[in-house]
Amino acid sequence: MSAPHMTYFPLAGRAELIRLIAAAGDVEVTESTEMQAGESKDAYLTPSGTPILRHGELRMSQSLAIENYIAAISPKFGGLTPQQRAIDQMYGGIKEEILFNCAKAIFTTRKADPEQASKDVTALLDKWFAILEAKVPEDGFIQGLGFPTPADLALVNITRAYMPFGAAVKHAGYDIAKFPKVMALCDRAAKSDGVAAYLEKSPYTTANPMNM
Repeated sequence: MSAPHMTYFPLAGRAELIRLIAAAGDVEVTESTEMQAGESKDAYLTPSGTPILRHGELRMSQSLAIENYIAAISPKFGGLTPQQRAIDQMYGGIKEEILFNCAKAIFTTRKADPEQASKDVTALLDKWFAILEAKVPEDGFIQGLGFPTPADLALVNITRAYMPFGAAVKHAGYDIAKFPKVMALCDRAAKSDGVAAYLEKSPYTTANPMNM
């Protein structure tokens, strides 16, 4: 079977955690910005949204589902227990909530009321980073393993990807460095096998095609 192939925009957005999981999990995922000729989004059970993924006969959409699929086929993550996979998926859900609200602030609220957008981002990140700071370990990784899993990578996604997280942080003037445990965990994960190489060469993580 050929490698999984993802279709998404050339930026971080809702595809970045998929890319990070693939990099950390030693799964090759090819990528393009357009679907292959002759296909429709109906086959992926999505009216308009991306990312979408094809792998052999499989066609699927929804970022959380694709993240979980790539983790499931990864040899690196093959030994994770159902409980560990559930924790990974929980952190993926947290990432989605933060992503949605950051995108709403910079693409919708900011157009009408920039000050309110900044307040919304500050309240959102204060709430979630306080919870994460209290929960993440002083050393090692969230699952207590010798390598990061999607839970850790979700936090790398939030703290390293520009769109929409970095853009929201920039426009709100927010300082995520005030959460040192979270930042230290992300630094450890960012230096791990596969992830360091991906972040070094990725054209997506810091991409800002909308000049936000």
